[in-house]
Amino acid sequence: LKNNTEPIYAQVNKKKTGQAISPEESIYAQVSKKVSAKIDQLNEATSAINRKIDRINKIASAGKGVGGFSGAGRSASPEPIYATIDFDEANQAGFPLRRSAAVNDLSKVGLSR
Repeated sequence: LKNNTEPIYAQVNKKKTGQAISPEESIYAQVSKKVSAKIDQLNEATSAINRKIDRINKIASAGKGVGGFSGAGRSASPEPIYATIDFDEANQAGFPLRRSAAVNDLSKVGLSR
């Protein structure tokens, strides 16, 4: 509550001389109730955030070989990620690939001049 921008108010009843004591709660009891209510509110928000994080971790771990975010970037020997593309010559929609002439001399493959 130190960094909270909204202050906590309590009603203070000043007693005049000879006046009966008010049945109102003491300032400490009032502040205590408000602080407890604020803590409960923060605990509820924290629980909601933790539920969302758990849901995200379950979704992330549903994929093969993919763990939760808790250990992200800490793996000693990261596994490579492999991808395959199934290319069907009959259905080339979206693939601007063309068959090139056969390369018989592999000594120049990969060299740029």
